[in-house]
Amino acid sequence: MLGNLFDSLVYWTGRVVLHIPYKIEAKPNGSGDTTYNYVEEFFIIVLSFASCIVWSIADGKRKSYNRGYYWVLVIVRYYLAFALMEYGFAKIFKSQFPAPGVSRLLQPYGSSSPMGLAWTFLGYSDAYNYFMGFFEGIGGLLLLFRRTRLFGACIATTVVTNIVMINFCYDVPVKLFSTSLLLMSLFIIAADGGRFLNFFIFNKPVAPAASVSIFRTRKWNIAHKAVKAIFITAFLALSIYDNIDMIGNGETDKTPMAGAYDVQTFICNNDTLAAVVTDSVRWRRIIIGDDYASVRKMNDSTAWYKFKADTVHHTLEMTSDKQFTINMSYNKTDSNTYTMTGSYHGATLYAVIKRIDDKSFLLTNRGFHWINEYPFNR
Repeated sequence: MLGNLFDSLVYWTGRVVLHIPYKIEAKPNGSGDTTYNYVEEFFIIVLSFASCIVWSIADGKRKSYNRGYYWVLVIVRYYLAFALMEYGFAKIFKSQFPAPGVSRLLQPYGSSSPMGLAWTFLGYSDAYNYFMGFFEGIGGLLLLFRRTRLFGACIATTVVTNIVMINFCYDVPVKLFSTSLLLMSLFIIAADGGRFLNFFIFNKPVAPAASVSIFRTRKWNIAHKAVKAIFITAFLALSIYDNIDMIGNGETDKTPMAGAYDVQTFICNNDTLAAVVTDSVRWRRIIIGDDYASVRKMNDSTAWYKFKADTVHHTLEMTSDKQFTINMSYNKTDSNTYTMTGSYHGATLYAVIKRIDDKSFLLTNRGFHWINEYPFNR
């Protein structure tokens, strides 16, 4: 109910206050930079300023907000820490940036989007993912403790600044969220701003951070530490489990035919079609994913289909956006070759397809070399 009310206020703000001429919709689709998200940020900022003014007037006699500031800092620290550790695990387990698949390796370089280019670059190297994930995770972990929060915030600022630049420079739709994380890390540094400047800029002695005791009794301090330990342990365990489960589900759901194939033989209505580059009928290549397939023809036109395979009866179904369905049966003739028989646009079809080895590409078989007698830049 509160979610619906908040959405209604965001819609109203976009329509009445910002005069956005088109309909705003809150649809989770992987993008954090939708019109809804920008209007939502604007609404939250205005609401925060208004609330601050009202609160200051209503509670004008209060001399300080030290306790409230402490808890705001704790909430920001924990939110930033958990976000960094979650992204760190996603990189360590390669669930955020998977290795480029055969379909990506076969894609013409110039037809990739800036985001696709970034994902290919970042997904290529396991070691670089571990490197990124380690520093995101260690920065988040250090933020969870008062003694190391400044060090953690410095690491977080460095890491998140790089993320923000990637998102802005490669058009990754997480610009708002990553910028928010960067502002959080700077907010935490600002809490120790004087000590930070004395150490890094003014070359002055740095006094220890002031010790703040929120709980007045030993019993409550012990309870606080116990709850904190349980909370952090539960989060770490759940994050690790989610990433392992995501990887496991990806492997389980993968169809045995998944991969990219060259079409070696293509017979349509008993007529063997030669591999002529201008042919708009003959298939050049077929790429099969978990639930989709794409067919690239000889003239480089591409058709996309929803894909469903019945591994028991050796049949497959490919449905286009226009609800046109191709029904075929298939047989595996060897470890890398299939034959496909069925109907295609009212014609009979027989094709022989051979799997493309993902290690046959220079990008995947070049590897690492300590010694390079000349730059290998292609």
